[in-house]
Amino acid sequence: MEITVVAPGQWATKSHQLAALLVGASESRVIPDPSGAPAHPDNLAILTLAASWAADTPALAEALGFGNRQPAASPGTADTATSGAVSPVEDRLVYTVEEAAALLGISRSFAYEAVQRGEIPSMRIGKRILVPKAALERLLLSTAHSDPDDQSPT
Repeated sequence: MEITVVAPGQWATKSHQLAALLVGASESRVIPDPSGAPAHPDNLAILTLAASWAADTPALAEALGFGNRQPAASPGTADTATSGAVSPVEDRLVYTVEEAAALLGISRSFAYEAVQRGEIPSMRIGKRILVPKAALERLLLSTAHSDPDDQSPT
């Protein structure tokens, strides 16, 4: 199930209210801008695994707030927001699907399939699919602790 959040940056400051809406969401749903402004296609976030996001409001606020941040330009350099410069993977709060695939050691196409199936937590901001770092870390920790039978003795 996907839930579209209009004006994610504004919801970032109201993550507890948004979490309550996510818990009650059924089927595909749109959560409007809290100010009542009309939706703009470049100001949307599409969340998968709504229950997971609702259970972790700090991560939800962090992920939604990411969409509004613009990297600051260093003095004497081009503006990074327009130059296409990207922070090192370690410093960012979200990864692209390709970066998440590389970190997980899986192929790009397999990662996109896993995102489609909801196996890799993701969100869509505008046209981009992003994998929040905190959600990916939680997924790896929960998988490592929940499947002890997966390791065969040598």
